[in-house]
Amino acid sequence: MTILRAALVLILALDLAGCAKNNANDESGVPSANPIQEGPVETIEKGTTEKIMRDWRAVTPESPTTPDRSFRNVWVRMFPLSSTPLSDPYPETINKNDIELRSTSDLNLYTYPGAAFWMTGKKIEFKFAIGKIIVDGKNFDLQSVWIPSSGGDPAILNWDIGKKDSKGASTEVKVQARGGFLATTVGDSWSVINVVSVEEYLKSVVPSEVIHSWHFETLKAQSIAARTYGLYEITVARQKGNDFDVDPSTWYQSYQGVEFWLRDSKRWRKVETDTTSRAVDDTAGQLLLYSNEVIKAMFSANSGGVTCTLSECFQATNPPYFHQVADHPGVVDKPGGTWGTRANITSATIKAKLKEIGYSVGSAPSKLQHLERGPSDRTWRMRVLLRDGKVINLSRTHSRKFLSLFGPIRSYLFELGKVASNGKQSVVGHGFGHGVGMSQWGAELWASEGWDANRILTYYYKDSNIINLL
Repeated sequence: MTILRAALVLILALDLAGCAKNNANDESGVPSANPIQEGPVETIEKGTTEKIMRDWRAVTPESPTTPDRSFRNVWVRMFPLSSTPLSDPYPETINKNDIELRSTSDLNLYTYPGAAFWMTGKKIEFKFAIGKIIVDGKNFDLQSVWIPSSGGDPAILNWDIGKKDSKGASTEVKVQARGGFLATTVGDSWSVINVVSVEEYLKSVVPSEVIHSWHFETLKAQSIAARTYGLYEITVARQKGNDFDVDPSTWYQSYQGVEFWLRDSKRWRKVETDTTSRAVDDTAGQLLLYSNEVIKAMFSANSGGVTCTLSECFQATNPPYFHQVADHPGVVDKPGGTWGTRANITSATIKAKLKEIGYSVGSAPSKLQHLERGPSDRTWRMRVLLRDGKVINLSRTHSRKFLSLFGPIRSYLFELGKVASNGKQSVVGHGFGHGVGMSQWGAELWASEGWDANRILTYYYKDSNIINLL
């Protein structure tokens, strides 16, 4: 997969991702669930699950001299990040030419390809623009290198040192990650790829996606869903012959390593937790299938009361396991479940938004109305009523742009209300995220009523079943 996503997904991400919390362990808010994962579902080649199972059951140890491309490992392109959803833990990379890797343990460097030992160092600086590698202060000509895990200790990747975005905010990234690191060319540019076992990857993903103190069955359900989603993306990437599988942002699912540097507060935050790691271990090798093949187990933070099919949400072909289902009724009272108090829908703001998207109107707007709703009652198109009696029917794309008037924490599940005496039109919305697949707050509420992980998952992913690869 390339980092540049489909235009549909990008527009939706700009609308919905703006209020994703960067710290899933903050129990006061919405979990850092995928505000958006890519919509279209690629066809998985028949027999893929059998290939995955063979790799997972293989007894042949990995070679330390070359990166393992089996299904036991995920290849995460960490650097550079050319695109990230708004408010993602990772910012878009400013300086794509410089990155550092350092460890308290010795790091062995091997040529790639070739698997020949080259040298050892504790601090490795890649200067892609000038074609240099600096190992412990010594300069060498740039070449592709494989740097395997050093005794299981995480190493620190650090880039955009001292860099800021257009608004003056720091874009520096420091992340401690397990596994090995491959510095090589991807397409026309140099990249650094973290090659890490799927299970170690999940021990970072699960606490990055949900609140670690949630019910243990919820954590198990999230572990299985995240493993399934990850292996689906790995499969698709390798079918296409891509050089990496995923990136660490919520374009896929959030991967923040063992510890992640918080730029604003300038401190390290521990990502892995005992409870989420235990949930990953307790579900080791468990995978969701439909018709004997791995599924794209999408999930979002809060459905708002009803989930959405892929065909409705993304206008893509809908696999049978994505169906519309009533969520736990309590989700509307959970973070992200109900929103709209910060909406600023007035005649002036509607007119300004119309001008922004290319409409010049003589008469003042009076209100917004629903124009087109989907089966889940989500609104996909809106219309603008003008005071002279004319109407403007907005396209799906332009309707999305009007969501910026609604304030933070939003989905497409909303009800437009009356215009008050102060000139503001009310809106009451429900949910956070795309609403396809598992609702994480719904899963937590079902677990609190005694549902186990299996029941939760098979409720949200119709006619799926769980197998164990081990």
